[in-house]
Amino acid sequence: MVPHITHKLRGFEELEEPAEQWLAEVASRNLRDVRPKVDLLRQGDCTGPMHILIEGWAIRYKTLEDGRRQILSVLLPGDLFDINGFMASSMDHSIAALTGVTLARLDNDFLDTARREHAALEKALWCDIHVTAAIQREWSTSLGQRTARERMAHLLCELYIRQRQVELADGGRCPFPLTQIELAEALGMTPVYVNRTLQDLRREGLVQLEHKMLTIFDLAQLKRVALFDSGYLKICDDDGGASAEKESDYAF
Repeated sequence: MVPHITHKLRGFEELEEPAEQWLAEVASRNLRDVRPKVDLLRQGDCTGPMHILIEGWAIRYKTLEDGRRQILSVLLPGDLFDINGFMASSMDHSIAALTGVTLARLDNDFLDTARREHAALEKALWCDIHVTAAIQREWSTSLGQRTARERMAHLLCELYIRQRQVELADGGRCPFPLTQIELAEALGMTPVYVNRTLQDLRREGLVQLEHKMLTIFDLAQLKRVALFDSGYLKICDDDGGASAEKESDYAF
């Protein structure tokens, strides 16, 4: 089976077979399973080696002294973490398993080996690191400038498209294990307002969240609501393609 990270990196750079084989081998060793709601790294801990999230969802978050939590980002299968281990001595945030997850620990020379032996793969990896930073900037923009409705729509678009990139989403449907409380912690909203906003989007015929699955009935319109431009994800995903999907794939 092709690892999710390979699907994602193919979207950044054409990879040769030896590079894909090496990456698949790396992603299949030093595996660790973690239960839901368990911290993988805690704020203040010493940083460790990089990992690939093989299966499941995780979150980055910070907690204030009074217990309030801000979710900083969502980690999906195929995501790398934590590159900060090369540059910082301690964690300035925490990472927790949202669902049950499987991780692959990477050797300390992972990036050096990619640079020496697989130039295209190294370029794709750095592009992925750049996109991770771009996602963080987009979340900051949402919190500072987008309305609650735009913010919610933007997050739903992003998480769907990111999962489609690693072949976990199709036909407008994808896993979505975030609770309304966790959505509130990510979007700077109250759980009550999260519920109200989701109900509004559902009444408009745009989305449905049910049984930990997200269904998007009209991706092109949801993008318009969100003021969404997928360029920051470096994915070929124009509105024309989304409209075509709506007509052919989104009929339930």
